[in-house]
Amino acid sequence: MTSVASSERNSLPKIRILAENVVNQIAAGEVVERAASVLKELVENSLDAGATRVQIVLKGSGRSLIQVVDDGCGMSRDDLLLAFERHATSKLARAEDLQTVKTLGFRGEALPSIASVSFIEVRSAATGAASGTLLRLEAGRIAHDEPIASNAGTSMAVHSLFFNTPARARFLKSAATELAHLIRIFKQYALAYPEIAWTLTHDDALEYNLPPADLSTRLNDLFGAGFSDKTASLQFEAGGVVVSGVVGLPELNKKSRGNQYLFLNCRPVQSALLHSAVRSALRELLEEGEWPFYAVFLEIAPSELDVNVHPAKLEVKFADEQRVHGALYRAIRSVLTERFVQDSRLAVLPSDAAERSSENPSVAVPQRSDLFSRQTVASSGDMSPLTSGARAPDALSSEQGLLRPAIFQVHGKHLIAQIQSGIAIVDQHAAHERVLFEKAIRSFDERSFHAQQLLFPMLLELDPEMDALFVEVRDDLAKLGFQIRDFGQRTYSVEAVPAGLRRVSESGMIRAMLEEYREFRRARFEPLEALAAGFACHAAIRAGDLLTADEMTALMNELFATRFPLTCPHGRPTVIHVTLSELDRRFKRTE
Repeated sequence: MTSVASSERNSLPKIRILAENVVNQIAAGEVVERAASVLKELVENSLDAGATRVQIVLKGSGRSLIQVVDDGCGMSRDDLLLAFERHATSKLARAEDLQTVKTLGFRGEALPSIASVSFIEVRSAATGAASGTLLRLEAGRIAHDEPIASNAGTSMAVHSLFFNTPARARFLKSAATELAHLIRIFKQYALAYPEIAWTLTHDDALEYNLPPADLSTRLNDLFGAGFSDKTASLQFEAGGVVVSGVVGLPELNKKSRGNQYLFLNCRPVQSALLHSAVRSALRELLEEGEWPFYAVFLEIAPSELDVNVHPAKLEVKFADEQRVHGALYRAIRSVLTERFVQDSRLAVLPSDAAERSSENPSVAVPQRSDLFSRQTVASSGDMSPLTSGARAPDALSSEQGLLRPAIFQVHGKHLIAQIQSGIAIVDQHAAHERVLFEKAIRSFDERSFHAQQLLFPMLLELDPEMDALFVEVRDDLAKLGFQIRDFGQRTYSVEAVPAGLRRVSESGMIRAMLEEYREFRRARFEPLEALAAGFACHAAIRAGDLLTADEMTALMNELFATRFPLTCPHGRPTVIHVTLSELDRRFKRTE
């Protein structure tokens, strides 16, 4: 039996050429999703025209009016008429030009698409021209055309968006949501071009009036006074990729997205690749479900990317994704210790802070920074004292804020210590992972792990996939203290391991490290960090391992001597800090 759908397909007429208004409305469906899409296209035209001032006027959250006025180069009457023809552009001449696109717009589809679903009034005059031109268009058709007196520049006003496509209009969200999208677009371009003066008016109320400024001032103007003080500046270059901008300190982290701004050659873009680079670089400072603030600018040769993969030019492809990801990752990692550790939740408590705070209640003791002092802990090139029983320098003395030197192990999993402002609870496995991870990173340069010969070498047999990974990291495994020699096809003899490991299963550990390395690489860790994380995960002490008093003290000391003591390499917390005030609240003490 022939289905209804099949019958309808068989009765379709022959192929035909679509009417121009239908073509434009289809194109509008690709380019014009909402009012914010219109604003984006108009603003980009103003910027490509060399504007130094851009004024935006909105009414009815963009449905009634979206107007952009600029002082750019403007257009002659002939150019203005051509601007509303499909695929008419001043920004490309040949197919080869797509490989070196430097302008924000280039397709020549935006204006005719917008015009097909709105009423447009445009006034424009070219630089040096005696007069300008006024055009009015209704649903893409020119309804009025006359010369006018006008200064150089362009005013483009889009009225009654989607007036002739009610189905599209029904998909718009609430007025507040649509306005939020419009403001997001405004902020993107105001950040990307701080040297330009911007104004935004909505329903006759002036929302923003931004004079030309540097990026720091523009951040404060957009997000509030002092905002830039809560960010770390980026300036990095590697492999033809230049990275600049800012990344927010942890106090700017939020449980919702929205304050992440990526710019590629001053073009706002969306990129899962670049976002993952930022999140991976900041993993120690992000709690579960948190999103950082960042405004990151990348400059790359246009020939190294493809901006012609999305109708709205929001997404890009890179010729070498790993190189771009790596450059952004290293740019952020390079500022972490200098700025984040000093200014964030990891600040060091001075050794006399406890005494001063008890004598003078007005002296503030930094929250989450009074766990243990790192000033008395020396970095050692030897393996963790957890294996030898040697006592590390005691950073947990009462002089450093610990009221009593006792540390307790609970259920073979956690260490509990009393500190000046309450108690610290440490996950022993996560803490040791952090210690070993950072030690492994140093070892790649310093070879700080020594090899311990095995009495009986162990055979390691690998399948083809694991063998490929092993070949990739073999030299770096040697820097960690592993001595491995060939023993046949995809078979190796493990003859030495890093000295002093508390527990190790030789060949089984290497196989597990390779699996972990693969997963970390899939998460776009840098290769050496992925290997270090895999090593730390499988060499660290486990839940259930009983520790001596010296081992507990050594672990605490070494943890708080690391760069990022609050998380393991996976991003799991190593420490829970419970303050005295929290304890009092839980016990309903009112004193």
